[in-house]
Parts: sequence; structure tokens; C-alpha cells
Amino acid sequence: MLLAIVAAAATAAADLPPPKTVSPLVVTAQPKEAPPVDVSVSVTSNEDSAIGQYVAVWPAGAWERRIDGHVVLTCLVDVHGLAEQCRVAFEKPAGRGFGTAALELQPTLKLDPLKGADGRPVAAKMNIGLNFKAPDSVNNLQDLASTAAIGGNGGINAANLSISQNPIAMRDIIMMNHPVWVEAASFEDLAKAYPRRGGGVEGYAVAHCEVERNGFLTKCVASKELPAARGFGPAAIQLAHHFKVSPEVMKYAPHGAPIEVDVPIRFPAPGAEDRTVERPSWLAGFDPEQAPKLFPPEAAAKGLTSGRGVARCVVTPEGTLADCAPDAAEPNGLGFSEAAVKLASTMRMNLWSADAQPVEGGTVRVAIRLNLDRTQP
Repeated sequence: MLLAIVAAAATAAADLPPPKTVSPLVVTAQPKEAPPVDVSVSVTSNEDSAIGQYVAVWPAGAWERRIDGHVVLTCLVDVHGLAEQCRVAFEKPAGRGFGTAALELQPTLKLDPLKGADGRPVAAKMNIGLNFKAPDSVNNLQDLASTAAIGGNGGINAANLSISQNPIAMRDIIMMNHPVWVEAASFEDLAKAYPRRGGGVEGYAVAHCEVERNGFLTKCVASKELPAARGFGPAAIQLAHHFKVSPEVMKYAPHGAPIEVDVPIRFPAPGAEDRTVERPSWLAGFDPEQAPKLFPPEAAAKGLTSGRGVARCVVTPEGTLADCAPDAAEPNGLGFSEAAVKLASTMRMNLWSADAQPVEGGTVRVAIRLNLDRTQP
């Protein structure tokens, strides 16, 4: 699907008051040369394993001056091929906004994950290169073309992702990054939305939407759909109506340009649904001042000064943790997991996980390390 929707990336809002959830992206000073690649991975030129369709985000000044750009993102690519925790490792030319624009495209990065010794996907850091090709006066909107440049000596020059756009009128927008959701699709919603044409495979789609002042989403389009033409894009658009941004966040949202957001959604294959929350996005952690007070006295009596407890909890509709129970600890049987259960009661996660899944009603294991400060009475 080709989308004739082009947006000028808004790099402002860095000076907004907290919570900094509206365009909080900061691109730090970059080296003069692209850093060496420390991960070997093969990314095919097939659009199913790289970036497919998407709503392009461009730095307005570079667009107007027809300036090309090249960015290398270093991201943690999870077992599903989704890019997380991205940072700009290289940007050329610097100061033109290409680094920020590349970070805005993070939800559309769907790659082949690395494989471990057992052949199973593993999470690992990867360098991803994006080439921004400035439009000329006659180009039409083109889809993303990607190529993988495999380097010598077992290295890779990252996936080179080319972006080419037509010279239609740009829209000034503000992209919302890391939205705080107070409503989101549930596991039941996700299962019902699996398209009839899905073919029994895992799907991935990104709904690109405008955020209304009340936090609900509107004017959604499918900016990414893998596999293509299987119905995952329309399904993502329908699921987007279940999402709502926190009213507290919207208080700090600037007025003027429309605020838009990407909602990445992973569709598990039927029968492969798993309600274990593997990649939570935490909004509130445990009280660090309370942790030392909960160090198990039986462990201290044995001369231990550190231990790791695990609490297994259910995620509530508010993102808090309930029905927590102690799980295996290190060392076991000395009260560390019981302490973890007490600390987990104050934690809260976002209602959509980092790996594009629901969390409400899911189960999460929270590991907490407790250290004893023997200098304190």
C-alpha cells in the first residue's frame, strides 16, 4: 500500500515541561565517521524483512532545500525483529534533523532478528542505516526500497534504507513518542482482530493516527503492514480505536500543528497467543527508600548482603500489579521473593508493551535485587 501522506518532523517540544512524552527525542553530538559495526546480521532486500509502507517523517528544512541525509541507528532488535531502545550512532549532515526523523521511524523498523546457537531468535543490538533521498520536481511518492550491504570479515554495513518522496505539500506535525496509554486494546481485542486473510502466520502493522485533545485517536492509516495484503493493516486501524493517551500527557501537548502517533501492533498466529508480558514499559517503579527496609532478616543473619527476588503478578486495567506471588529467588528460601512482592505493589506499566502487545490481564515476572547497607543501623 502506497500512502500519499508526508509529514514534516517537528523537532521542537524538547523544552516542554514533564512528563516529556511529546517528541522527547534528543540527538547528541555524533562522530565524523560512521562507527564500526559490532553485529553481523543479514537483512534481505525483501520488503517483508525490512521497512515496507509507512508514513514518512522528514525534517522540514532539509525537505525544502532538497538535502540528502544518512543516519545510522543503533537499536536493540528483539526476538520478533522489532527495533527498541534506538539511538543515533551517526548522522550526516549533522544538525539538519535527520537523526530525529530516523528515530521517529522506529516503529516501522521490522527486521530479521539474530539467531542463537540453537537457531532461535535472540535479542541483540544492530546498526541500521537509513538513507534519506531528497525529491526532485517530478518524482512520485515511492515506497521504501531497502538493501543489505554485507561487509567482509563477518561484519555488516547495516541495512541501508532509502527514502524517496514526491514534492507534494508538506504538513507540519508533532510526533508523539512513548505515549502514556490509559486505554489500549486487550488480548481479547487482539485475538478477535486477527484477519481472515491472515493465513495463520504472525502479522505486524503500524497504525499512524492523529491524537485528539481528549486523547483518543482519529484519522488512522496503516503505515506498515507485514505480510502485505493479508488484512493486518485494516485490523490495526480498527484496533487503534481502543487506544487513548493519558489526559495528563495531553495537558502538555503544544497547540498548533496536529499531534500524531504511531501504534505498532503485533498479531500472534492463532493458537500462539501468550499472555506473558515480556517487554513491559514501566511508568512507575518501586520505592528505592523502602527496598533496604525489606531486606530479609534471615538472609542478613546468614551474612548475605545481596539477593534477587522475583514476584509473579497480574497486570490490572490501570497497569498496576495485583495478585503477586513469590517466585524462585537467588538464593531461594530466604525471603527475597517475598520482599519483591511487597515492592512490586507500587509499580505501574504502560498499557501497551515495548514489543507491540497488550498487557492488561497478562502475567509479568518482576525481578528485584536487594542490597544490604551494613553501614546503616
